[in-house]
Amino acid sequence: MKKLDDLDVRALEPCLEFDPSKPLVIRLRMEFAPTETEVHRERVAAEPPLAEDILSSITNKVMARAHLPNVFAQLYPLVRSYVAERCFGCSIDLNAETIRSHLQRPDVQECIARCLAEAIGRLTVVRRELEFEHTAYRLSQTKPFVWRRNLKDGPLVCERTVFNYVATYNDFERRFAQFLDRADDVDRFAALGATQQGDSATAFRVDYLKPSGAIGFYHPDWVVVQSTRDEVYWIIETKGRVWEDTAAKDTAMEEWCNRVTRMTGVPWRYKRVNQSAFDAGPASTLGELISR
Repeated sequence: MKKLDDLDVRALEPCLEFDPSKPLVIRLRMEFAPTETEVHRERVAAEPPLAEDILSSITNKVMARAHLPNVFAQLYPLVRSYVAERCFGCSIDLNAETIRSHLQRPDVQECIARCLAEAIGRLTVVRRELEFEHTAYRLSQTKPFVWRRNLKDGPLVCERTVFNYVATYNDFERRFAQFLDRADDVDRFAALGATQQGDSATAFRVDYLKPSGAIGFYHPDWVVVQSTRDEVYWIIETKGRVWEDTAAKDTAMEEWCNRVTRMTGVPWRYKRVNQSAFDAGPASTLGELISR
């Protein structure tokens, strides 16, 4: 839940470190490509856009990054105040031509938009107690759905899954499903790759805060029931490559598991399994793989 009224832009840190009072000089250099010989050099000068147009552009970029539609009227004054008072660490005259020449630069606008979007996400997220829409959610009641990915070797059939086939996106996920199907300590599992198919497929997701400040929807890859002395429920993410928001997803999922464990008394845990760790050597049990 976003509360823009609680955002005090005067308390934010500056995001740009150069002196905006120095004129921006753009020079166009022409050269003969085969020999890289300079032919001509010309200084480019053009009247920068009006401050209102520049600030509108930045506001739209903040809205896109923070995933906040229909808040332009509320967000624009905050953007104007931040740029005028805090962006450069000092107050600036937005109407000055030198200032506008800097603010029209795409990289400068993106930097400001990123800073404000992160601040919006960090300062205006309201946390609520975990609520269950359905106290009992059964994967076996998932409606049929169409799957067209990773089928070069045909549909993957496993014995311990709750579905008739395992829906995988790539060969790593396919090999991981085969590992779960033969692991000595795995009782049952399901691939949750169909979570983004809408109402026709599984619908489990966890909301998280992206580094950009936007609210993201995380659909984990697997749910696994491990048989030890007591059953342990695992949410597992198989990852071939780590992205910018991977750590944020990990944190959100670990928090979800901890809160669900406290509320239900049933042990839930989360683990990201990187492909490098999975390919490091064979494992006979899920416990052995996770211990890596």
